[in-house]
Amino acid sequence: MGTKPGSHEVFEKAHREITTGGKSATHVGEQRHKEGKGLHDLIDPKGNGVIRVAKSWLEPKDDGTFYLLRGTAMLEETRLDTTGSMGNNVDIAMRVLPKTFKLLAEGPKAILGRYDTQMITAIFGDVTDNYILCRSQAETDERIAEQMSYMVPERDGGDSTEDPQYGLFGAAYLTFSTAKQLGLKTYDFTVTDADARDFVTLKNLIRVFGPEVMEKVESNGHNFNRGLPSTKEIVSDLLKTTHAFVLSVNGSKANYWQDIFGPERVIEISDLNLLPEMKAVIIGLTEGVLELGTVEDYLTKEAGLSQASAARIKRAVAGIPIGAQTRLENFDKIPLRGDIFAQKDDLWPSKKAGDIEEESDSIWK
Repeated sequence: MGTKPGSHEVFEKAHREITTGGKSATHVGEQRHKEGKGLHDLIDPKGNGVIRVAKSWLEPKDDGTFYLLRGTAMLEETRLDTTGSMGNNVDIAMRVLPKTFKLLAEGPKAILGRYDTQMITAIFGDVTDNYILCRSQAETDERIAEQMSYMVPERDGGDSTEDPQYGLFGAAYLTFSTAKQLGLKTYDFTVTDADARDFVTLKNLIRVFGPEVMEKVESNGHNFNRGLPSTKEIVSDLLKTTHAFVLSVNGSKANYWQDIFGPERVIEISDLNLLPEMKAVIIGLTEGVLELGTVEDYLTKEAGLSQASAARIKRAVAGIPIGAQTRLENFDKIPLRGDIFAQKDDLWPSKKAGDIEEESDSIWK
């Protein structure tokens, strides 16, 4: 993560460069696999420290204090099924990334405008595949697209039971987020047309996350004294710290996921090209930025959708927990862009940006 955030133009350029000559979005990672090099460290779940970190950026000042450069870091993780008919999901996700970022993070009407939006992309297959899971770092610039290009989708197999539970495990137990420390929840999406197995095994956890996976879990504040959690227990823990949803492609296996996540968190999506709009509306309703009555107007005016598509999305999201983020105790208390911190590792600011402006104004009164 760098000091300069991304933009939709940055992601459009990255997509053009990565797919030049008609190449797939993931040709870099797939070529690496063919050469026997394995997964790139940045998207290997066992690489780069295992735990994914979405931390607010504090910039040093000349007086030894620090200021919040872009706002509190807010993590958005999307995990994509890439088996069978879902094999092109990374290609779609990279193509629509410019619009995703624009709706969530860019401009005065950005859904997550008060935050520093950081994105993780993950893909999953099943335990018989070469790689059960690929998972990027939390990024806010062109590295989002770059790391997507390192992924290795299976692009094969039938649409039967898959293994996203290992990705859910990583999201629940192997993720660090400033927003969670502050008492807010982050955002998590699983996009699939399949169900999952109801368990994880230690053998496959080690295969995915490395031999020190349990030590990493404990270092991140979790333990499994009663044994490994079931998929349903993983999701129960995930929901303690994230607003998590399943986007069920054409409603496939929706009943299964409703039992795991709850019916209010399983949403049908028929066209993955509408992934940016679907995520923006879900997050906007959860954050209180949108109301159900304003969804169609937002989608037609800000996202450029047809009235029919906007109405379809509104119907799909009508049952989600609207305003859930706003009901958390610290929703209106989190640090904002420009707040001053005494130490780089402080969680709360020593001085708010608004107070600084008032002090400056008072000098001239």
